[in-house]
Amino acid sequence: MLIALLGPAVTLSADHTHASAPDPLAPIIVQGQRFRDAVRDEQLKVEVKTALHDDPFFYDAHVVVTVQDGIVHLEGMVLDYSDIAAVLRIIRKKFPRVKRVSNELEVSRGDSDDG
Repeated sequence: MLIALLGPAVTLSADHTHASAPDPLAPIIVQGQRFRDAVRDEQLKVEVKTALHDDPFFYDAHVVVTVQDGIVHLEGMVLDYSDIAAVLRIIRKKFPRVKRVSNELEVSRGDSDDG
């Protein structure tokens, strides 16, 4: 009885060995790409620029704001180090959805090097 059960299985297995081998599969390449949400970034940029401009204690004329993937990038000149602290405070307080602030602000030196 045991032979009768193995018989068809062996036959099926033998039939499979005579069949042509399947072609090797081509490699599958998966590339992940994060699509920027340009509309949200642009809206956040406008809101941050407006908040900085509307703050009565911060002079924003020399600050450039850009936003990419929810990260606020700040470049330009401020009058002193307290302005940098003010900018960071304004952004963190009013915009909790900001992932990070990239601060490239420089403090302007009011004195002349001419001596």
